[in-house]
Order: sequence, then structure tokens, then C-alpha cells
Amino acid sequence: MNPIRIRHLALGIALAALTTGCSGPWKPPVVVKVVRTINSAETVSSRDYERLREITEDAISHIKGVDPSIRPQLTLSSQANFVEEIAAQTQSGFGPDLLITDSDTALELYNRNLVDPITLSAEDRADTPPYLFELVTAQDGQLVGRPVNQFVQLACFNKQRLASPPETLKEMQQDSDENNFGMALQLKDLFWSAESFDAGEAMEAALNNLPPSPERQLNVTNWLRWLEAASYQQNIRFLNDQRSLRKALINEELDWITCWSSSLRELREKFKDKLELAPLPKGPSTHLKATTKLQVWSLGRNSSPKQREKALVMIDFISKPWAQKTYALAGRNSLPVNRKAAKIVASKIPGGTEALVMYAQQSLQENAAKGQSKARVFRDPVQYEAISDALLDTIYDIRSPEEATQDILKSLRESGQ
Repeated sequence: MNPIRIRHLALGIALAALTTGCSGPWKPPVVVKVVRTINSAETVSSRDYERLREITEDAISHIKGVDPSIRPQLTLSSQANFVEEIAAQTQSGFGPDLLITDSDTALELYNRNLVDPITLSAEDRADTPPYLFELVTAQDGQLVGRPVNQFVQLACFNKQRLASPPETLKEMQQDSDENNFGMALQLKDLFWSAESFDAGEAMEAALNNLPPSPERQLNVTNWLRWLEAASYQQNIRFLNDQRSLRKALINEELDWITCWSSSLRELREKFKDKLELAPLPKGPSTHLKATTKLQVWSLGRNSSPKQREKALVMIDFISKPWAQKTYALAGRNSLPVNRKAAKIVASKIPGGTEALVMYAQQSLQENAAKGQSKARVFRDPVQYEAISDALLDTIYDIRSPEEATQDILKSLRESGQ
């Protein structure tokens, strides 16, 4: 087993219950152990702690005004081996009470029986777009965490090298003779391009065992043809992951990359005034799709009844519009899931206001992003791997787009039976 690399950071929140003048019998505070993942760094540095303190401490410390008996103890963990670390802690009986991570990781934790589902009322769900809950709903229908923030997928580019970013996928291929573009070889990072061709509709139909539609299948094939053609372009590069893309942009090996707003702080610090943001290029589709990665709060399995009660108080607090707005503004790289709070935050984030405001105004509408193919594919590891393999085989010219289309839809259809 790999050594556990989680390090602890006590927030040191003073408890009002311990101050003089309290009436009634003294009750000990309830320690709530909170673990939060950070970006995919392999180790956690003192600088990471400082960043987290700036982003998180104020929001969490306000909880004492709601319930002074809560004493949160915050832990940072890298994404590397995070699930295994939580498994080891949980099996030893010392697992966290709250886990703050992304929706994909939360689903994996639930599949490993490392977090408990959470129940939310219709009122709790009212101001959050329904499709965001789908992204954190397991195959058995259980909600595995409470969505709090959403990181938006955007285009990040060097404005000194690229005067104006491509607005369409066609423009990106045409511009590639003069500029270098980069994308990550991960389905979760490329799914935006599938939705640009409405390819998700065919996947959704296959999952629902609907009769094959030549038009829908052609959308998948056209998406894969575009990826195949992009892989032939000299100045369009597919790198292994987002971290490699960011490094290549900073080193000026690439002029344009797809990026997540969770990385904006790092890029702003290292790329300075060269950084500019834009929406991702549009494809043939006229349907708006929200390209987000959720931050969710999930319930650990080792909590005592008191700890579970206080953990739910914290989740309820952080889900309120005021707390979400404060929490997001501290980091300036995410949008709250609450519609009203998201619009406020988007207007206050420098260095990308236009792209984020457009996202907040359009993709948080009731009718936006109705398709659930992304949520259903992402929460099924077998289907995710099947589509990923077909995707890579197409880019590497092992399978034709037509063959990959049939393989993807056949796999999804069989899983829906």
C-alpha cells in the first residue's frame, strides 16, 4: 500500500461555547474531520495550505455563527491515490466526516462504499439546475454528495501569440497552420467536443435502448471524424492530461489549450498578463451544453451520530447563496451551483469575466443542458472506459470513425439492457 500522504491543517476556530458567561452545563465541542482534495499535484506543499486558507477558511469559520459547538478540522490531500487513502482511513475507523472533492471522485468513493448517500428535499434542490445533480447521482439513483461549486471548462490562450481565439471548431483547424493548439487525451476533457456535434444524443438513445437512428449515429461519426482530422493537423496536439497542457502553455509550446477554471489561479500566477480566456469553440450543434466539473461535499462513513448531525449542518450552511457566493469569490475560479449566486460571482471574477458571465447567464437556465448522457456515461466506469478506448483508437488511427461509432453505441446499448 502506498504511504498515506494526507497532512493535517487545523483551522483553529475559536468556540463561542467555551467563552465565559455561558449558561447551562458545559458540552464538549464536536470535532468534524473534513478532507479536501487539491489539484492533481503529487504532494501537498506549505503553499497549498496557504492557498487553501485564503479560499476556504473564511467560509468555514462562519459556520461557528450558525452552530458554535462545531470545530472543523481540515485536511488537504492530493488527488494521487486519494481513494485508496480514504479507504485505508475508513477501514481503520478514522475516516473523515466530510469530503470535499469533485463529482467523479465522489462517485468512485460511493462505488467503493466509502461515503454515504445524502437526501435533499425539493426545496434544497430548487435553485440548482437539475442536470448538476445528475452529475453526482450514482447508478442506483442515490445522490452521493451535495453540489456546491462548479468549475467551468474554457479556452485559455496566449494573447501575445493569438490575436483572437477561434470561435468554431472549423476556425481552429484553419488557424492551426499558424498557431499551436492543445487538448487532453481524456474523455472527461474532450466530451465538450462530442456535445458540439450533438453526439451525446445518440449515446443517450443507446443507453435507453431506443431504435438506432442513422442521423444520431452520424453525429457520433462526425465527432470522431473531426477528432481524427484534428490528430492529423501538424499544430494540433493531444497531450496526456490537463497538467501537461498547462505546462506547455506556460512554456509557450502551445498558444491555446482547453482548461478548467479550477486552474486559473495557477495560470494567472505563472503566465501573468499573457493569459486570456474565451468560450470553447462551437461545432455544428445549436444546443447549449454546460461543460462543468462539480465540487461536491460528501458524507464519510465513520461519523458518530453527533458528527453526522454537525456535518449536515455544515453542508446546509455552505449550500446557502450567501455562503456559496463568499466561498467562490475567495477563489475566483469557480461558480456556485445556485443560479442567483453564480451570476453575482461571474460578474466579479477578473480575467475571464466575459466567458464566465456568458456561462452564468445561459447555461444556468432551466432548459439548458437537458441531455444526461454525460452524467450517465461518467458514472459507469465500464462505459467510460469503452468510450475512452474507442476515442483513443480513433485518434491513433487504429479504428475508423465508423467502426468506433458502432462499438461505442453497441457498448452503451448493452449496458442499458
